[in-house]
Amino acid sequence: MLKNRGIIRKSLNRNIVLFCIFCWVVPIIIIYISMTISYKENIQEKLKSVFIQKLRSTDVFISNYLDEAIESARKPSYEYYLEEAWNEYEVQGNEGRNDCYQIITSNLRNKFYWDKRFDICSFYIEGENQPFTYLSSSNYSMQEYMSKIHNRIQEIREMNSSYAQVIVEDERIFIVRNVYTTTDYKKFGTLVLELNRKNMFADIVLDKGQALAFCINDKDNLIAKSNFFEDERKINILKDSLINYSVSDNNKLIISQNKNYYGYLSQVKHDDYHLGILLAIDKAIVNAEMNHLYGMIFILLIITIPVLIIIAYFLNKQITAPIKKLVQASQEMENGKLGVTIDGEEMPNKEFKYLQHSFNNMSKRVEYLFNYAYDEKLAKKDAKILALQAQINPHFLNNTLEIMNWQARMSGDITLCKMIESLGTVLDYHMDREDKRLIYLSEELRCVDAYFYIISMRFGQRLIVEREIDNELLQARVPQLILQPILENAVVHGIETVRTGVIKLKIYHDNKKIFIEVINTGKPMTKEDKDRIEKILSGDPEVIKPVPGKHASLGIRNVNERIKLIYGENYGLTIKPIEEGKTRSLICIPYDKESK
Repeated sequence: MLKNRGIIRKSLNRNIVLFCIFCWVVPIIIIYISMTISYKENIQEKLKSVFIQKLRSTDVFISNYLDEAIESARKPSYEYYLEEAWNEYEVQGNEGRNDCYQIITSNLRNKFYWDKRFDICSFYIEGENQPFTYLSSSNYSMQEYMSKIHNRIQEIREMNSSYAQVIVEDERIFIVRNVYTTTDYKKFGTLVLELNRKNMFADIVLDKGQALAFCINDKDNLIAKSNFFEDERKINILKDSLINYSVSDNNKLIISQNKNYYGYLSQVKHDDYHLGILLAIDKAIVNAEMNHLYGMIFILLIITIPVLIIIAYFLNKQITAPIKKLVQASQEMENGKLGVTIDGEEMPNKEFKYLQHSFNNMSKRVEYLFNYAYDEKLAKKDAKILALQAQINPHFLNNTLEIMNWQARMSGDITLCKMIESLGTVLDYHMDREDKRLIYLSEELRCVDAYFYIISMRFGQRLIVEREIDNELLQARVPQLILQPILENAVVHGIETVRTGVIKLKIYHDNKKIFIEVINTGKPMTKEDKDRIEKILSGDPEVIKPVPGKHASLGIRNVNERIKLIYGENYGLTIKPIEEGKTRSLICIPYDKESK
């Protein structure tokens, strides 16, 4: 055997060496391809994240700029200078026009003309068609103003609303707002502000190959940073992105691309306007490095094609085909076909011949062992079930037998007979082979009475038993052997720990449930005791595993599991401390009035 193993190992090593010599390029190709795919995916995800974050920061900046400007446009409504000047003008007529002009012009100049956020400040007096005041820090003449934006402002002036309106014309942004009196809410003027576009874009930095444009409320009036509209390729991606633009969309991202550009369009609905921001990214800049890597990989693949053909043939003939046979045979065995063997064409090398021979022997051996173990498993199944139902604490039996022996020696034949009768009652109840699923509560209590008699012989005056049982429930159906394990647990973990102990058995019901309550005195329950009980009742295998010299509490676990199996997860056993030195064990099962 050792000699054969040596030959196999030697042959395999030789094949591995040959494989490494002729096929070293394969791992290189695999590494390059995997790295390329991973690198591309990572780059794409990182770029997408960067672009989206760029859009979000741009939206925040532009919206803050607009919101601050709109808020500035609201301030004149809360100052009485303009309203008082207009009131005087209304009373005095043309005689007061110059004074009104001076007050309004001075007020607006102080507020807006010197503010670098604004290029134009204009004010209309209600009832007049021409601007009452026109202040401009740009080269935008009054004539251009009247010809391009005046008509749109007139439309807003006719509206009965004090909300600020944002309009765009020739990439110029205007905020128009009707001004009302504070006393009787009467419109007396209209304020027009043009934002300084240069300052709006001042803090927005674009990387190489990026372009930015945005629109407010209307996709046909765009504002662009740098030379967006001078490049036809940028205009094309802009058109593609704006196809799905809608002023009703909020927090929506549209990603598009064409031959030359990626387009990321963010749509956000603000309180006073809808803002759409487009970020265009040049594909040539983004893909330059990737294209270089693709070129290198392509050349490498062309060079290695002949080698790959040879490797593919070798792997198929020497490795793939034999492994396929082994896999097919393994799958048949996995699907239940025992004793399957690998026959047919001879294996190509010594290694696979050895595997073939070993597999065939293993398969026959597994078939034999399975047939041998199957009947044994079936036989043990019923034995395991009966053993689970008949679990009795050896500690209890030993103590009982010890008491009986002691009584026999000390005389007292009547007592001995009574104990033997009680023990017989308990043993008969435990060893019942009729496999009863449910019994009458009165039958369960007979076993309890016998147990109490036996245990009272042990503890004497140390044990006080109290009962409070609803006689209506004596004919109620309950699972067999659910009380004695609970009482035994109360004795072992409660009564044995104190000089004098009390066990109170209380059975009662409400409209839906029967409650079997056992309250016992004993040493106070520690946190470790609580945790252990929870784990026992939950079926934790580490806790319920028998430990030499330690009570495993399998009885209470058995009771809890059987109740849940019969009635469902809403029922079962709980064990909790109720006060210092007292523990309550509570069994909860359904109350069926008709089945009593």
